[in-house]
Amino acid sequence: MRADVITTKPIYSSFLSCDKDIEKILKTLFVSSRPYSDRLKRLLIINEKDCLDMDNENYQRIINSMSLGDMINKNYIKFDHKIARGTHE
Repeated sequence: MRADVITTKPIYSSFLSCDKDIEKILKTLFVSSRPYSDRLKRLLIINEKDCLDMDNENYQRIINSMSLGDMINKNYIKFDHKIARGTHE
């Protein structure tokens, strides 16, 4: 293994960085990984048997009009925290 890949610094992580990490993950999944992100959007948004039919222009219009913020607001993507996060606990 390359020496420049191995880091000797301690890793500091907390629940306070979860929101930033979730934002990075969502951007990777739904924004920067095209055309795969369009297929993932089709699976989440379009509730039909032929949702992966790439020739259907109506589906493509729906996918193009839906932003990441819209998907979160319309509950296609939900955040369900399993551990309660107190501010100063």
